[in-house]
Amino acid sequence: MRGIFKRFFIVLGVLGFLTIVWANRTGRLRVDDYNWGGKITEVTDPTPGQTSSIKVRLGIFAENVYDFNSSTQSFAAEGLVWVHWGPEFQKILEKEGLTIDQVISPANRVNSWDWMMKPFYPQPLRADDGDYYQLARFAGRFYVDELDYHRYPFERITFPIVFGLNVMSDVFCADKVMLIADKAQSGVGPFIDIVGYATDSVKLSEFIQSYPTSFGYKPPDQGNTSDFSQVWLQITYKKSGLASILQLILPLTIVMLVTLVTPALAASLWDVRIAIPSTVLLTLVFLQQSYRQTLPSLPYITYLDQIYAACYVVTFTLFCLFVWTSNKLDTAAESERAEVLVRLNKVDSYVQGGCVLFLLGSMALNWLFPIQG
Repeated sequence: MRGIFKRFFIVLGVLGFLTIVWANRTGRLRVDDYNWGGKITEVTDPTPGQTSSIKVRLGIFAENVYDFNSSTQSFAAEGLVWVHWGPEFQKILEKEGLTIDQVISPANRVNSWDWMMKPFYPQPLRADDGDYYQLARFAGRFYVDELDYHRYPFERITFPIVFGLNVMSDVFCADKVMLIADKAQSGVGPFIDIVGYATDSVKLSEFIQSYPTSFGYKPPDQGNTSDFSQVWLQITYKKSGLASILQLILPLTIVMLVTLVTPALAASLWDVRIAIPSTVLLTLVFLQQSYRQTLPSLPYITYLDQIYAACYVVTFTLFCLFVWTSNKLDTAAESERAEVLVRLNKVDSYVQGGCVLFLLGSMALNWLFPIQG
């Protein structure tokens, strides 16, 4: 009867583990983002309506990026923003009674009380070709929408500085006015590095933000959506792979090597063999909680979490193996003890090799095919 219960729990545990893996791989346990009804689309091929709209050229230069806070998903930045526009758009401004610094607004600004956007010139400058030009200095905090830690500790994070047309009037919708990114002159200064990350790339792009509302500009029977043009300066940072390995992966590797070497001990040393997985289990919990304290509360697991999960499975498997081998050795007759030891050492070798392959395979699988959740 005891053997039946043992087999039942083994089969139940294997089926439960496979069910969890299947559910994660197929996205059954995925936490989906809330659908707010709108979307943000990069402009790669302008539509006919966007092509015929009034063009306003906008550039961004980030002089300083600092004070990144992963808990609030925000960072502080200072820099310059400039706008070139033609007489046609100037007529719209005069008709609406607005200045260009009122029309251009930071779309992902976090706080309004510490925001500053100060034009350099009391009145826009007039170029020889009739176009207008205004330069302004900005400073404030910006929100990081896509802070992705799925591949932690080898993640990349992108800081967006977004300026778009204000939604104060429907005359600034994307089908009437489009912002064109001044890619040739935009960029960053020397003081944009973030502690713990290396600056990877800088990109200036044009986007359309579609809102699921017309803000009351249109009657309900004429549609409840509106599109506004934006220009994004995206600064991408990445972790140092070597630093991540030395700081987070190496300690875990050493602990697991100690665990994987344990089956090489003679089966007769059952007390030592059983003690090691118990100690390693506590060490794994401590290491995982220590690194997790440096991250914000996440609704998903990271790549390093997946490695720890595999380490927990291996440690528990070896603990069960040592319990089984110690019971086999204890119940064996004295005349059969030598033969049982040989057989148990062979089983230890097989399980040891299987655990190594499981760890390496799970690390590769989780990297190539991230869990959808």
